[in-house]
Amino acid sequence: RADSIDPVAKSVKVTNKKTGQSLTLAYDKLVVAVGASPNILTVEGVQYGNICTLHNIPSAIKIKAILQKKKIKNALVGGGGFIALEMLESLIANGIRTHLIIRRDRILSHFDKDIALLIQNHIRTKGVQILEEDEIRRFESDVNGDVAKVITKKRSLQVDFVLLATGISPNVQLAKSAGIKIGKTGGIRVNQKLETNIPDIYAVGDCTETMHLVTGKPVWFPLATISNKHGRVAGINVTGGNDQFPGIVGTFVVKVFDWTVAKTGLSEKEAVENGFETESIIVPSYDKAHYFPGAKRIIIKLIAEKTGGLLLGAEIIGDGVVDKRIDVVAATLTGKTTVDQLSKYDLSYAPPYSSPMDPLITTANVLRNKLEGKIESITPLKTKEKIAGKDDFILLDVRTQQEHDSGHIGGCLHIPLNELHKRMEQLDDSKEIVTYCGVGLRASHAYQILKNAGFRNVRFMEGSMAAWPFEIEK
Repeated sequence: RADSIDPVAKSVKVTNKKTGQSLTLAYDKLVVAVGASPNILTVEGVQYGNICTLHNIPSAIKIKAILQKKKIKNALVGGGGFIALEMLESLIANGIRTHLIIRRDRILSHFDKDIALLIQNHIRTKGVQILEEDEIRRFESDVNGDVAKVITKKRSLQVDFVLLATGISPNVQLAKSAGIKIGKTGGIRVNQKLETNIPDIYAVGDCTETMHLVTGKPVWFPLATISNKHGRVAGINVTGGNDQFPGIVGTFVVKVFDWTVAKTGLSEKEAVENGFETESIIVPSYDKAHYFPGAKRIIIKLIAEKTGGLLLGAEIIGDGVVDKRIDVVAATLTGKTTVDQLSKYDLSYAPPYSSPMDPLITTANVLRNKLEGKIESITPLKTKEKIAGKDDFILLDVRTQQEHDSGHIGGCLHIPLNELHKRMEQLDDSKEIVTYCGVGLRASHAYQILKNAGFRNVRFMEGSMAAWPFEIEK
């Protein structure tokens, strides 16, 4: 264990944890790569048996051993991040009744609410019971000292296994004690060569902050992809080379049951918080030619700067091929690309792999239309707010009768698209009209028909039913 760093003497005091022996080791160059540690809840009973965190191989082995005893019937996962979501699948696969408890109204705080809620709904379909806007208050144990009950803000539950996945924090105390500067994010501050403020001391990985290439601001982003690149750059520099790490765009991907969930750059919320005036679009597509066997749905949200169309970020989810699309957007963000430029990218095509207009290019084109004022759209979230606020508007379902009967948004007016021309007299031109369909395509056609007919206040719902995360009526 590294106990302290002496930058003047250029030495590190260490302790051999097996023998207890203390040593002082000299250095010419020093790399601080001490990582991060799980955040542990400070609640009564958190020390009971079968309450775990998952941060490294030993903790994974411990959890596996608990589950292999086949005695766990009820599990609780605390947190809405990557580890929590990945563990849900493992617990459900082991036949364990599983609850997820989150302090907010949604999981994945890095995502915009409209996309996060879609993921949350998908998790529910897999049998996970989600306890929203709730938090753990204390645990109770059985006679063996293992967890038996959790008391939350809203309820009490019988549980015999708990995974606390409530985030991690950078390990910076060692660096701080040595006079190494800590950034505003809580991670060690470094330059592009990964040097700290003290000569010959470098810092890499989860204990270190880095630069976000979209905002130009420091961020703390603890991911293996960043840590490994840090390691290479620092390795080159401490051995006499001259390399730099310019920063990140914040790309990540996670498997959530049979969905792939990915993000790069800024969410729309993050972009607004960083001073950008934004425009966004949500477009569902198939990951390959729609007629090709095995074609699956993905939903893309693109975010751009309103003036100039500079791409700011993307969120992509679904059971189709997501990862290659998010990596394309990550490359565009690194190169400061506009929506217009993305819409003309020369991406590969064959029916087993994509469509002639890749879903990314289709989405970019729809966002271009929006930026150029050719279309006016509204998100499902904003539509829900109108319904909840009892706004006086017309929600127009333009799908077929069969589609409408199989499930529709409460309070809508139903006029199939092929009947819209002859039934326009049923629409009140003095009211706002929001059209919707299955994925947004027919809704946008209906929007154009009504605009061409002289209706002034019309918008279509982005993503329509495919992106609607709320209840429907039948």
